[in-house]
Amino acid sequence: MGTRLSSIQIESFMTLARELNFSRASESLHITQPALTKRIQSLEETLGQALFVRLHGGLELTESGRVLQRYGATVEHHEAELLASLVGGGADQTLGGFFRIASFSSALRSVIVPALGTLLRAHPRVSCQTFKTEVNELHDWLTDGKVDFVVSLSECERMGIDNVQIGIERNVLIESALHSGREDCYIDHEPRDNFTEKFFLRQTGATVPKMLRAYFDDIYGLIDAVSEGIGRAVVPVHLIKPEHNVRAVPGYRPFEVPVILQFHKQPYYTRLQRAVINTLTQHCPGLLASNRMHGTGEGAIADDALVAANRRRVRTVEKS
Repeated sequence: MGTRLSSIQIESFMTLARELNFSRASESLHITQPALTKRIQSLEETLGQALFVRLHGGLELTESGRVLQRYGATVEHHEAELLASLVGGGADQTLGGFFRIASFSSALRSVIVPALGTLLRAHPRVSCQTFKTEVNELHDWLTDGKVDFVVSLSECERMGIDNVQIGIERNVLIESALHSGREDCYIDHEPRDNFTEKFFLRQTGATVPKMLRAYFDDIYGLIDAVSEGIGRAVVPVHLIKPEHNVRAVPGYRPFEVPVILQFHKQPYYTRLQRAVINTLTQHCPGLLASNRMHGTGEGAIADDALVAANRRRVRTVEKS
């Protein structure tokens, strides 16, 4: 017979691939670190491929390691489905199994969790783990095998990834309804977050106003900061409730961004994987479209640069 991989090798590899740390992985497996090292070395010798790169800051999967990780994840999902079917008494029983999903902050609590609630309530034996992370890290989380699904604001162009649009996030500029002042201060999540700049570039085509900056990592804390008059912010309209005491700044067009579910393409999807995909595509569009605010139309913007940009755009259209 040809080369065979043992279940112990796969389990050890998958644990180390998740932890990317020999000490934590060996502790999770309840074996010594030298024993885990020997298992991984034996697996690499069997495959004739390096699976990890040893870096100063820890471990990183090689391309061969990522391929094996996707295989291992598929095996885990299929095994969970098989056990749910056999132990549960047949394929007609409710779903069972485990999945992991990561999302950007403004969608996780308000959209992803409510959508998944319909699935988890109907199938009590399904378990999941959710993660909130930065938009620019989501694609890496998927390709590195940290999660089974991600919900992102941009398509992943890497080979083997499926992109399914599950709605539109409609972003508006808000200010405090209780306090005046600090109209030149704009709030984002962190200094690397350029979403406010993107909002203004979508309005003007070329100009971003001079601004003071403030940062709040949590999206709900950011809305609270606007309510307290700390500054203005660009936020998804579906998050805004009357109790937040904020209002849309008039004259600015909403900034609409597609919300995309991403996962690895596979020749066969388990019942649980199909259920997650179907649930999110069915329920997320309505959750993202909820709570339309007044004053978020496409009126003129009281900004000299934007007025000039609009005039240039009109002249260009007239000439064409």
